Amino acid sequence: MKNKNLIYIALILGLGLAAYLLNTSEYSITRSDRRDFAIADTSQVVKIVLTSKAPEVAVLDRVNESSWTVNEIYKARKSGVFYLLKTLQRMEIAHPVPLNMRDNVLGNLAVKGIKVQVTLSNGDEKTFYVGGENQDLTATFMMLQDATDPYAIHIPGFQGYLSSRFYTQEYLWRDKNVMNYDNREITSIKMQYHGVNKKQESFEIQKSKNGYQLKGFNTDEVYAHNSQKLNTYLASFRKLYSESFVSGNLNTDSLLLVKPIFDLKVSNQKEDETHIKVFYKRAAPGTIVDGDITMRDPERMYALVNGEDWMILQLNTFEKVMKELSYFKE
Repeated sequence: MKNKNLIYIALILGLGLAAYLLNTSEYSITRSDRRDFAIADTSQVVKIVLTSKAPEVAVLDRVNESSWTVNEIYKARKSGVFYLLKTLQRMEIAHPVPLNMRDNVLGNLAVKGIKVQVTLSNGDEKTFYVGGENQDLTATFMMLQDATDPYAIHIPGFQGYLSSRFYTQEYLWRDKNVMNYDNREITSIKMQYHGVNKKQESFEIQKSKNGYQLKGFNTDEVYAHNSQKLNTYLASFRKLYSESFVSGNLNTDSLLLVKPIFDLKVSNQKEDETHIKVFYKRAAPGTIVDGDITMRDPERMYALVNGEDWMILQLNTFEKVMKELSYFKE
């Protein structure tokens, strides 16, 4: 009986020692590190590199507290970076990957996984891979670099998967701002319409010592104007965003062979200038407006911005700057 008690005591001590080692030894640190996907303080994140197997690479660099760049060239879209940082901060393990799914999940990560490299201001780095979703579409499979097992990752309280926040296409990360001018700093606006019935509605607005002048396009004729309408128009050039950048197989060469709807140039006292050429966009097949099938999209237009970027503009956003000469005349 005494020997049995000694055996029980030895077992209890052994189990206690094993638990202590798991919680304090280097093995515990390794296991914890391989399960610790989240980054608690995302204000310390200075760079995020997302790489696909395509290959496509999106490199996000922090400029300051609220501004980021993508691929060291373009301003990054604030909302995209915001949701990515929130995801990095709040994501947790939802559940382990079932054993019967492990090989498929690992294969998907190897073939289609997005590699995410996060660098902190102190030089620390964390790298993990983002794969597909679980069957309930409530979590996304991820795996830390050098780990042995993938996990299903989610954000507690959020219904949905996280893979849609980790993308590598440069144009999806870019800021979609077309124009953002302080009306007090605008020095010149030139609006040229190209339609046969609208050419005479083209105009220029020029800043002078005594305020603003309304002129005919490329003429010296000055018109009396409604100051309230003109001032409201100047204020319309704040925060004008496109719907998206053009992706896919748009034949821009052929589009440039047709006359645009209008050319619009805006300049300010800092000598910044934005030039957009706006074109009709073909409607989706079967689009009906007022009972008739239309060839032109009634809600969207194409725009070539500064001779470089093709964007899709929404008419309800830009119609406020599509005014005509007769609108301003007294």
